[in-house]
Amino acid sequence: MSKAVRQGPGRLIAVANMKGGVGKTTTVVMLAEALAADGASVLVVDLDPQASVSVCLAGETLLAEMIARGRTLEAYLALKLINRDKPALAPRIRDQVSVTTHQNEPLAVSLLPAGPYLRLVEREIIYELTGRNFSMHAIEGQLSTIFQEEFVPLTARYDYILFDCAPGISPMTEVAVRGSDLVVVTSIPDYLSTYGLDAFVQTIWNNNGRRGSHLAPARPPHVLVTRFQQQVRQHQQTLARLQAEAAAKNAGIRLFATRIPQAAALAEALMPREVPPTFSGKYGAHVSNVLIPLVAEVKGVFDGT
Repeated sequence: MSKAVRQGPGRLIAVANMKGGVGKTTTVVMLAEALAADGASVLVVDLDPQASVSVCLAGETLLAEMIARGRTLEAYLALKLINRDKPALAPRIRDQVSVTTHQNEPLAVSLLPAGPYLRLVEREIIYELTGRNFSMHAIEGQLSTIFQEEFVPLTARYDYILFDCAPGISPMTEVAVRGSDLVVVTSIPDYLSTYGLDAFVQTIWNNNGRRGSHLAPARPPHVLVTRFQQQVRQHQQTLARLQAEAAAKNAGIRLFATRIPQAAALAEALMPREVPPTFSGKYGAHVSNVLIPLVAEVKGVFDGT
């Protein structure tokens, strides 16, 4: 893995699941830092009002400062759609937000954070625009236009833009999922975590004619197994079922071969450190066993391998 060098037109990756607690934020942080250690410039966009990925990357002090200064996604959306101002999105992005270093350089990870009022702002947008006689279809169109005009052009600046989506399907999550080049669905291999997978696929990928303009994402969802425990029989059985589904003719999903294990070291990697960690020191053996293979698989999706 090498120093960050601009690689070309960027890719949009949404990390999502209708269920919470399935390793989305952990995956986004690990993948962002692994891609950066591989030489890419990465922007993380937090679409989850819990702001977990924002605090993991920025820390509590910096995030509080950005929230206070209105340097968040919900502040931008409120100004744009509720106040009808013309705010700029780019100044709300914080570059070099990761304190993790690689080859004596900070990782090239940037952040557009969310704050605690994102869900409230999304709700107020709906109230405000319906009060102006916008239909839900038109409201979704407004958010889609923002995505195309503000986020897609950022691919000229970043190699990868990762969206940490909220659980369920919020308005911004649906726009990001539909507009991304790749959707990574994180899932623990157990009954409850995979229960809603089919509903998620049906809602986003197989329900595109609902009002005539909903486009399916560019690729089928790629499932990433997280918190995998080889010794747990249910995990083995669920993984076997997912493998069979992905291998079936006309399969609705793809399955990454890399599996994120249940490991205390990975959970600890998200905790704040007094001394800035190195990439290899932060993830240890998981660099070679998990992160390098996962980066190779993600890049392979776009290379067609």
